[in-house]
This record gives sequence, C-alpha cells and structure tokens, in this order.
Amino acid sequence: MLAALAGQAAAEPVASDDDSVIIGADPGWRIEDVQVRASFFDQHGRGFQSQAGDDTPGSEYMYMFQPSALITVRQSANIVHQLMVPVDAITAASPDAVDAISTASRRNIAFDFDLRSKYKVTEHDTLTSRFMAHGEEPMGGGVLGAGWQRGLADDNATVGVNGSIGIDGFDDHDHFGDFLGKTARETLNANVSASQLLSPTTVIDGSYGVTYQHGTLRTGWNAVPTTDGLLTDEVLPRGRVRQALSARLAQFIPLTHSTVKAQYRAYHDGFGITAHTIEAMVYQYLAPWLYVRGSYRFHHQTGVDFFTTAIAKPFDDMTTLRTADSDLAPFDANEWSVSASTVRGRGPFKLWSFSAELMRYTRTNDLRITVGSLSFGRPL
Repeated sequence: MLAALAGQAAAEPVASDDDSVIIGADPGWRIEDVQVRASFFDQHGRGFQSQAGDDTPGSEYMYMFQPSALITVRQSANIVHQLMVPVDAITAASPDAVDAISTASRRNIAFDFDLRSKYKVTEHDTLTSRFMAHGEEPMGGGVLGAGWQRGLADDNATVGVNGSIGIDGFDDHDHFGDFLGKTARETLNANVSASQLLSPTTVIDGSYGVTYQHGTLRTGWNAVPTTDGLLTDEVLPRGRVRQALSARLAQFIPLTHSTVKAQYRAYHDGFGITAHTIEAMVYQYLAPWLYVRGSYRFHHQTGVDFFTTAIAKPFDDMTTLRTADSDLAPFDANEWSVSASTVRGRGPFKLWSFSAELMRYTRTNDLRITVGSLSFGRPL
C-alpha cells in the first residue's frame, strides 16, 4: 500500500518491480522496459580552480551532451535488474592545463555502467545490489554496494539500510600540468532510511548517511594564487567524513489531482563545511495522461577554513592546507526546474512515455548552469 501511495503522491507511474510481483511465479528472463534520454548541459562562470586563467579566476565554461539508456530486465518473478549506461561528451575550459600542448582534455568522453538489482526474498523483505564502473580520460573507478529493505505494518512503513565501497584511480598532475604519477581515492558509504504512511494521502520519509573518503581528494589541476601573483598547488587533507540527514513530506491533494513535496537536508563534513538545503516540488495533472512538475531548491553552505584566493608566503609547500576551489567556498545556490511527463498506459500514447525538463542553477560565487533533457521509453 505504501509503495502505491508513494507513486500516486509523486504523480508518477508506479513501477511494476515490487508490489505487483506474485511470489513464486517465474516468468523467466525478459526485457521489461527501455528508456532513452538525451541531456544538454551548458555551464558558465569563473573560478580559481580553472586553468583557463593565470592569477585571476579562469573560465569554468563547459558544454556537455549526455545520451543515456535505462534498461529494466526481469530475471524472475522476484529478481529484477536495472542497467543505466550514460555517455558524456564534454567540452570544458577548466582542466585544459593538464595537457596544455595537445589540449586533449578540452574535449573528453566519459561513460558509466551502472547495474542495480532487487531480489524480493519474502513478501516484506527486499535485497538490493549495485555495481558501477566509470571511465574517462584522466581517471577510472568503480562502486560495489548492497542493501536491505523491509516493509512493516502491511507495508504502511518501511525501513532500510545500504552501503557501498568505491575506488577511483587517476593521473595526478600539478598546476603546471606535469604528471606526478598514478594515485587513488577510496570511498566508504552507509545509509539508513525509513518511511511512514501518515494518512491515505500523506507520506513522510527520512534518511541518514555517512561517507568516509581517503586518499587523493584534490582534482589534480586546481591551482591556488599567492599574494606575489604566482600560483601554487592545492593541498587538501587525506581523509574526509561527510554526514547528511534529510526528511521529506509528500501530500497528495485529491480535489485538484496535485501533489506537494517539501524536503530538508542538513550536511556536515570533516573539512568544516556545514550546509542546509530546502526544496519544494509541486506536481499537477493537466489530463489523466499528462502532468507537469515545478521545483525550487535553495542551498546555503559555509566554506572550509583553508579556502583562499591569495595565500600569503611563506608557507610549507607540502603540509599547509589550501584551496581556491569554489565548490569549497561559502556560497548560496538557487535551482529552478520545470518538466512535463506523460503517464504510461493512459491517453493517446498508451505504452509510450515521454518527458521534457529544463533546469537552471545559479550560485553566488559566479557559476551558472542550464540543463535541458528529453526522454522517451516503452515496455517490451
């Protein structure tokens, strides 16, 4: 019941890989659904982490085209797999100094292979797993994860835990673009979550997650300006603990066929960053087969103590922590998005589903991103 209500409250089609499964039935391997999406990212701004500038903030221009496919495969009545394969074609100014002669990093191709599986062990218990591999010009890595979810009180409530381990290996460079050798970063993550049906039209859920990262945490091309007009390498700690706590309330309004969602997220990490994020979303049916969604997200964060745009000499080149990365600076961010989607099985398109989305992101330290995406899919 909870899964069905959550789908209704989100004004989105309810997936068929959970509550509609009949325990014990075995339909065999088959492709259930294929969805294709194309996204376009256009980013502008300036920051000291960009190598497109000298001792001034450089261009953070980036254009990215990302086609992706989401394929749902059912192995049996109780086991379903979802495979996502995005491919990013990136044109960017920021990392160009990594190979200032050939400028090969100005254009880059990146790909992911993300396989997620669900195994419905009993009527109330579901096991999950994840395998993800990533590759692009300067780096590659992977993630292994597993989880468990249990339905309670006739599925009016759920609890779950999951965790993952990830390893990234990449080429390390200094701010001149000189190759320093191979290096790595390890990531451990654990999460707990719960949801509760408060009424036939109201759902609340929350989660807590902790992540530990160790190894080379810098990008490899960030530079930090000095007070004498020169540049020096970024130096970050070797370890970072990140914690996030979130809560969300979803309310379906039958009279207007609308849904309102409100979410809050608190974040703190070992670098000293504290962040607060609030988000509101409204879903509205325009027809039984068509709905629109609008959302607004506000994010506020403090910066790390070692953020600087002009570090004073003298300092220890190897141990003095320092960064000019605008992602680690204090800033406020605003994000707006609108989308329109069809509901599969209804209206003129029946089996087909279509969606279109436009998103605009801005933040106070000079970064602007516009994203547009189109997707379509159908069951097989």
